[in-house]
Amino acid sequence: MNLPRAEKPLPHSRAWFVLYLLWLGGLAALSIYFFQRYDGGDGAGMRGWLLALMCFYLSLCNVMFPLPTSWIVLLAASSEFGVVADPLRRIALIAVAGGLSTVMANLNEYHVLGVLMRYGVGERIRASRVYAWAIRWFNVSPFRTLLLVSFVPIPIDAVRWLAILRRYPRLRFAAAYFAGRCARYALLAGLSVQLRLTPVQIVIIQIAIVLLLAARLLYAALGGLLRRRPGVDRRVALDASSAAPSTRT
Repeated sequence: MNLPRAEKPLPHSRAWFVLYLLWLGGLAALSIYFFQRYDGGDGAGMRGWLLALMCFYLSLCNVMFPLPTSWIVLLAASSEFGVVADPLRRIALIAVAGGLSTVMANLNEYHVLGVLMRYGVGERIRASRVYAWAIRWFNVSPFRTLLLVSFVPIPIDAVRWLAILRRYPRLRFAAAYFAGRCARYALLAGLSVQLRLTPVQIVIIQIAIVLLLAARLLYAALGGLLRRRPGVDRRVALDASSAAPSTRT
């Protein structure tokens, strides 16, 4: 039986997974090379190792590995660990390398979820009213929406999933995320350079960001629970009243 058009396999998916594994393998080899240089007494090896490690780490960060990213960008751009001495060149290098690595992570998520959609998941989601409403909103300006979502430091994975469900072109998907993440990482790198952040300060900043996001999620969860509770209480009261013995004769 032929699959619906939207559920057909993504073209060149196998080639993508091979490319992604080669990308990760190359970064791992580069990390080992620079670490060996550092271990041999070359102080610059640590800077190269951290840059390669940043790219490897960011290449994994997506919905499957929802890891914090700000700390390693700030660290790689710091005066102590920056691979380039000139501040502007360092900011540009971190922004481009980080943006490309995040694009690789999100394209891998695109292909993994694309494979999963072949097993009926996508068809069921597309049949829901929520999807019909959300996709109309997304279609107003998909590129700008993805660019904005990639820039803001708030995890909004559902927008990426909308793009995948809609089969938004992968090149445009990658371009939007590259532009948004380059801007975000350039901003973070610029802050690290201008404020001359130390590793301890960077750890404190990352912990504060995680706590703020956790507080936001907890607030949203409690708000949803409190909004649902009155309805539950009314249903319980109605069930109790209907179960009570009648006093009519």
